[in-house]
Amino acid sequence: MRRSVSKVERRGWDRLPISIPFFVRGNKPNAEEFLEFATALNLSAGGLLLATRRYLDPGTEISLEIPVALVNKAQLPRSSSLFHAKVLRCTPDRQYFLLGLEFSEPLLKCDADSESQLSDKSSPPPSK
Repeated sequence: MRRSVSKVERRGWDRLPISIPFFVRGNKPNAEEFLEFATALNLSAGGLLLATRRYLDPGTEISLEIPVALVNKAQLPRSSSLFHAKVLRCTPDRQYFLLGLEFSEPLLKCDADSESQLSDKSSPPPSK
């Protein structure tokens, strides 16, 4: 569900507090590729909070992959396990870094046409 954005709360999507394992891929400053295992601490349609052992500079582009059991992905209904994101912030927390990430594309599409159609359905029909 998309929500209005206030001055205090800049997030456009509600967060779901859920732990999800991810493989994180990206490039080090020297262009060498890295692969790391990390855990999402919360998730929204617009991004996630990720706990990792690696510091990443804000602006870094990464890909995230959910480890999927050895099952034929073609049999899963419209599932996606690969996401692209950008690091917005990286905060040290004990032996981890907390990465605030924004997805390249929101997981949910918020279409203005569908919103107007919903409001049209909830409004009483025009009188003749």
